[in-house]
Formats: sequence, C-alpha cells, structure tokens
Amino acid sequence: MRLSPCGIAVSIWLLAGSVGVQATEPDGAVVELAPLLITTPRSHARWLSAPVAVTVVEAGTAPGEQSLTLDSMLARVPGVFSLNRYNLAQGLRPAIRGFGARGNFGVRGIRVLVDGVPLTMPDGQTELDGLDLGLVERMEVLRGPASVLYGNAAGGVLAIETREPPTLPSMQLDLSAAGLGYQRMRSEIGGSDGNLGGLLAFNSTVLEGYREHSQAQTNSFTGKLRWYAPNGRLRLNFNAIDNRAEDPGGLTATEVKADRRQAAPNNLRFNADEYIRQQRLGLVWDGYAAGADQYQLRSYLGHREFGNMLGFTTSGQTTFDRYFSGVGGQYSHYRELIGMPHKITTGFDLEAQRDDRRRYDNLLGERGQSRQQQDESALSQGLFIEDQVDLSEQWQATLGLRYDQVRLATDDAYLADSRDDSGSRSLEDWNYSAGLSYRFTPQQSLYARLASSFETPTINELANPQGAGFNGALQPAQALSRELGIKGEWPSLRYALALYRIDLEDELVAFSLQAQPGRNFYRNAGESRRDGVELSLDWQLTDAWRGSMAYAYNRYRFIDYRVAAGDFSGKHTPGIPKQTFFSELAYEHQEGYVRLGVTAQARVYANGANTQSAPGFALLNLRLGKRLQLGEQSLEPYLGIDNLLGREYFDNVRVNDGNARYFEPGPGRTLYAGLRVLF
Repeated sequence: MRLSPCGIAVSIWLLAGSVGVQATEPDGAVVELAPLLITTPRSHARWLSAPVAVTVVEAGTAPGEQSLTLDSMLARVPGVFSLNRYNLAQGLRPAIRGFGARGNFGVRGIRVLVDGVPLTMPDGQTELDGLDLGLVERMEVLRGPASVLYGNAAGGVLAIETREPPTLPSMQLDLSAAGLGYQRMRSEIGGSDGNLGGLLAFNSTVLEGYREHSQAQTNSFTGKLRWYAPNGRLRLNFNAIDNRAEDPGGLTATEVKADRRQAAPNNLRFNADEYIRQQRLGLVWDGYAAGADQYQLRSYLGHREFGNMLGFTTSGQTTFDRYFSGVGGQYSHYRELIGMPHKITTGFDLEAQRDDRRRYDNLLGERGQSRQQQDESALSQGLFIEDQVDLSEQWQATLGLRYDQVRLATDDAYLADSRDDSGSRSLEDWNYSAGLSYRFTPQQSLYARLASSFETPTINELANPQGAGFNGALQPAQALSRELGIKGEWPSLRYALALYRIDLEDELVAFSLQAQPGRNFYRNAGESRRDGVELSLDWQLTDAWRGSMAYAYNRYRFIDYRVAAGDFSGKHTPGIPKQTFFSELAYEHQEGYVRLGVTAQARVYANGANTQSAPGFALLNLRLGKRLQLGEQSLEPYLGIDNLLGREYFDNVRVNDGNARYFEPGPGRTLYAGLRVLF
C-alpha cells in the first residue's frame, strides 16, 4: 500500500476543524493535552510557535517497555531511523534525516545532551552506553541542522531529561527477564531535605543474545544532587559504567540463508568483543538574572577506558585511554527593540579530549605485537548568538549565527617503522539559521527555516587506511537545509507536517577493507541531496484511548560520487530506508494499560552501488501491565512481546562492508516480563 503524506495531513487538518478535536467522556469530562513547551533551542519556547521541527517523547506515555535501548522512544519520531538494537558491542545507531547513518557503531552527526550536559564527545562522536534508560523521563528530538546552537556534528539534537530527586524519600526496584537470556535488575533510591535533593540508581543487564557469540553485560551507576537557591538551581550528575559485549559480526546473504543465528567465522576465531569503563561528572548552574533574564553555566569531565578485538590479525586489537572535559555557558536577555520584544541568547562552548591509542596484533584472541601507539587530541571552540523576535501576535522570527573552530591532532609515538606520522588539522566554519513562523489560527501555525551546518570527521574516522596518522584527504561535510512546515495543537490532538531539502557537499561515507573486516575508514562524496516529508500525529481519543503515528518519506541520493569501484551518482544513500512508519493504539483505564504498536520500514540499501539491500518489514509489538497500590507500596507487573508475528528481519546493516558481510539478523518473537516495585 502506498501512503500519501500530504493527503494524510490534509485529512487530519479537515477532521480537526470539523470535530473541534475534543475528546469527551460519556460523563462530559474533557481530556486535554497540555500545551507543549520545548527547550532544545537552548531556551524555552512554545512548540507551536517555534519555527523548527521538534518532537517531544514522554516516557510516561509508553509504560511497560523493556528499556534495552532508546529505539522504542525514537521510533515515535518521524525522520529518525535506528539500527542495531541487539548487538550491544556496536551500540544503537540512530540517524536524524540521514545524519548518523554512516557509522557502523555509535552515534555520529547528532548532538546528544543529558540534563543539559553534552554526552557527545568534543570530536563529534557519541556513545549511548552510559545512559540508564530507567531514569529517562523526557526526550526532545530536534530534526535538521542545528550547528548554530550546538556546533560541530549537529545534524540533529537529542536532548534527554532524566528523573529529578523526589520530594519524599522513596525507593524503586525493577526486575525483568526475557528470552535471549535477558535479565535486568535495577534499583533506585532518592529523597529531599529542604533545598537539597539526591538520587542514586544502579542498573545491571545481562543478554545472551539471539545469535552465536553475542553475550553482553552492562552495569551502570548514576548519582544526582540538586540544590535549589532563590536565584537558581545547582545540578550535579555522576555516572559510571562497566560494560563488556561480544560482537557476532555481519553475515553474507548466503550465510544468512544457511543459518541466521551464526556468527561471522572470523569473529569466532579471533574472539571479537569489546569492554568499556567510564566515569563522568557534570555540573550545571541554572540562574535567574535581572528581570526575566536567565543564564546557564555548565561543565563536565570524564575518563573512558576502551578495548576491543576485531576479526583479523594485523592491528586487530585496539585500546585507548581517553580524558575529556568541557565548559559552556549562555545568557538569555529580554528587551524591546524597535517596538518589538526580543529574546537574545549568546553563549560559548569549549571542549577537549585526549586519547592514548594503541593497536596490537590479534593472535586468535591473544595480544600480539605492538603495531601503533599515538596520542590523539581534539579541541573544539564555539561562539553563538540567536535572536527570537515577536514581530506581532501572529509572527515570530529567529536569527542565529555561530563560529566554530576544531583542531584535531595526532602525535605518533610508534617509531619502530622509522616513520613519524604526527600531524594536525584545524577546521573552522561560520554557520547561520533563520526561521519564521506564522500562527494563522490560535491552534495552527506555518513555519519556514533555512539553516547551515558543518561536520568534521571524528578522530576515529580520520584513521589512515595506509597506516598511522591522519587521512589528509578527508574533509568536513557541509550542509544547507531548507524546510517548510505546519503544526496544529488542540486540547486533544497535536500534529505536525514538515517538508525539507538538504544539500550536502563532501558527505562522509564509510567503507572497509577486505583485510580488516569490522574496521571502518571514511571518504567524501562530492555532492548529495536529501528530500523528505515527515508527518506525526498524537490524538487523545477519549480518556482511556490514545493513538499516535509517525511517518517519513526519505529520498536521499548521491548527486556526484565517483570512486574506483564505479560512478554512484544518482544512487540512493545506503543505510536509510525510503519510508518508515510507526503507529500505536493505547488503552489505559483504572491503572491498567494495553498498547499495540507497529513499526515498519522499506528496504535499506547496504552499499553505495545499491546492488545489495535488506528487505523492508513490519513488526507488531504488544505491551500490557497493571499498577497496584498495596498500602504505601506500589507494584507494577508488566509484559511485552516484540515481533508478535515472528517476522524475519535484519536488526542491523553494515554499510559498504568490504567482504559483503552486510547483514545482522534480528530475533523472532521475543517475550519479556517484569515487576516494578515502588516503596
């Protein structure tokens, strides 16, 4: 069945106008959705008036989740596509409007913040492995280039908010188990005394996995302190993780047909896996100045220890010790100029990281000869200013400008090859954004937005295919985005439609070498273009029934891209399906809930030549649970079934793999159950 996004949007608009979109119970009680406020523009704004595509996902609207990764929350956002739920060695790989699709592990091209502090490293790479999903309460997803406010690698923004310390002392315990050898234990305690509040949380997850050689164990500890003063709020966050996971690797199409659950032979022979230990501390002061002015000061520092083994011998083991830190601040000033209210926000970001990276031969899982030793560093500096202007009661404009400078350097300490591959790259850029919104009725608005962004390669992506040092030919990617949209918000319905075009120069594209399976290198595509349509709907049908939907149409293609293997101009960008769809119907009454949802996607091309692809699929998922009050204790047993109909599909696609090992099959029907206790 072919979907017409414009037709769907028009139908919603007409339906909303005809019925007044108020959900009314038989007894006359009207259920309302509160007006939505957003913070991703680095200052508070009403969602309806902001000239930007942003979606808010509340964890409370989706109870009974397994909380293995963030994909269940991200599926509700049009234009966001995620791969790799079950291979914890590679981590969840979300993409926003195509930004982030190039990486075979982790998050690229997207800025991620947790409680206002960047989770993204100074070089632009993000790992979500340190996030306790049981603490996540809210997530704002800003879609499209946002470099003006967030700097390098801001093709989109995930702003995650976690639970604040409770007013009254309380404790939570969450135990769950499932097929695939899944076990999870999570505990949390918190409380407040006067102006001071605190919270401690521990999470431990074990997963045997669907495929051979895919065991994983993750452990995280999170601590939060909050101090409230008359002129502001101080937030202190600490997080520590200790994770280990095996990597089953990708399979060829022939191997998938023979046995979907097998691991890649070399991943077994060389015991491919990884370990991560990390500690991170963040400090944020949210202050109130004269009048309505507000400001924020933030800082963070941390240490990350990493090691992995890949499925080949020469340089097949990698370790690094990373130290990272950053400071930033912003000030929002309200004043009237030329008879119009302005909110002028200025700010800065300064971030740094240093890696002591080493590579060794992998002798069938044992450490062999040293092959590389180098210190790698990244220093990122940025200044920005944005002005939000209320031109009238109906018109609002935003203008922004930012300057960024990123310095990447390597100091080669491995001189056994009689070569010094030390070097550095300094990259700088100006970026701008302009937005205009018009509220043509009290409940609906139109907006237009123009924005530029740039994205430097991460330190890992600058790896030289020829050996040590940096790949001097790799350039940063540049993007220019144009967007039109319409939004509507009534007491019981919220919808949004966005149409956009993004033109890119020097898009970063991954490839791998046959001799080094599992390790990626990068090159630039000359020109590429992304055209898309995004539609979302959230409707409170009655007090008990709620429906939601998200749809995206993606026409992403290379305009000018030639490599030794051929001319890929006109080919579809690999790693992103042409269409994605999410829909859910939820019923909640007397503390019981049932949710039935579907996620669907078109096929995903696995290589730039578009000769290999993973077929499209649709998965049906069920959630149900019941909250029980026993005196002062609250119990919540819950149950979920993923892939209810047992469809065959691919959980991950390894783009442009040099050995055609593109495919990582996903599991069939999977059942999980849990019990949450609140004391």
